[in-house]
Amino acid sequence: MFKIDKLEGFTIISIERSDIKVSFLDYGATIYDLKTKDKNGIFESIVLQYENIKDYLKNTIYLNGTIGPIAGRVKKGVVETKDSNYQLTLNSGGKDTLHSGDLALTFKVFDFDIEESANNTKIRFFYNEKSIVDYNLTVEYLVYDDRIVINYDLVSFDDFIFSLTNHAYFNLSGNLNSNILSHQVQLSSNKRHLLGEDLLITNQISETDLYDFQSLRAVESTITLLSKTPKGGVDDIFFFPFNKVDKPMAKVFEPNSKRLLEVYSTYDHMVFYSHNNINESKLRFLEKHERHFALCFECQKSPYGFNNKDASTSYLQKNRRYFESIIYKFSVLE
Repeated sequence: MFKIDKLEGFTIISIERSDIKVSFLDYGATIYDLKTKDKNGIFESIVLQYENIKDYLKNTIYLNGTIGPIAGRVKKGVVETKDSNYQLTLNSGGKDTLHSGDLALTFKVFDFDIEESANNTKIRFFYNEKSIVDYNLTVEYLVYDDRIVINYDLVSFDDFIFSLTNHAYFNLSGNLNSNILSHQVQLSSNKRHLLGEDLLITNQISETDLYDFQSLRAVESTITLLSKTPKGGVDDIFFFPFNKVDKPMAKVFEPNSKRLLEVYSTYDHMVFYSHNNINESKLRFLEKHERHFALCFECQKSPYGFNNKDASTSYLQKNRRYFESIIYKFSVLE
């Protein structure tokens, strides 16, 4: 079942399945709200949401939005291809580009259509870019009873760099009943990019104990230690060589609600982020926007500039198809 509403110039598309209630905005093909059941069968929101919908217009933390065409940071905002060099807007410390600058899909209005079947409800968002680069994009959400599948389907008419993801901010406690320090995380890889002070890659891979979540464990000690550093918490790019879509890249368990989130993807990289940066926008269920109330798992291509024979490339030749998937699977543990 779905319905479409209008609010303050935004279109809200709401979908209900047996164990998932999710709504989207046409602005940024954004996840507006997501509810799943807890151990008692009670639906609660498990993503952050701005209290005022107009704050999505100045969404400086890219809350639950579609990220692209280039997720992450680009040094000095310069993209080099076989035929052209592109200069992106510098929105990261005035020196680099974060999440594509002025090209950011988070701030674009998408067309959409909806299709229902017994197995799932499908919403497809469409966007055509014709500025410094020319491409057609479909962001498809398939909402099942226990999961959401996101498919990115793109054709570019220019050689360019593409790495699309979703910036969902998860808090499995439900309605922000608590911060995420007690959330338990498991990652299927401990390989992460060593980053410089500017959070750009150094082309070195590390496997340190501090970031080792290969066994399920609470994030509190890691986040508490890193909160004293300039990053303010976890903000790292993990590398999953030879990742396969049937193997979870990440698992997240919240011990009070008993909710479990599993993240699968066709990608071989994922940014693990602990909501270190905030803005002045109020969040629903939280009187004051505070740090460390969510975890993000941003599955994506290799960072631009990383060259490794076992890794993906974000370089896409013109007229070639880009197709990648992210899956969020939800359940409750007994």
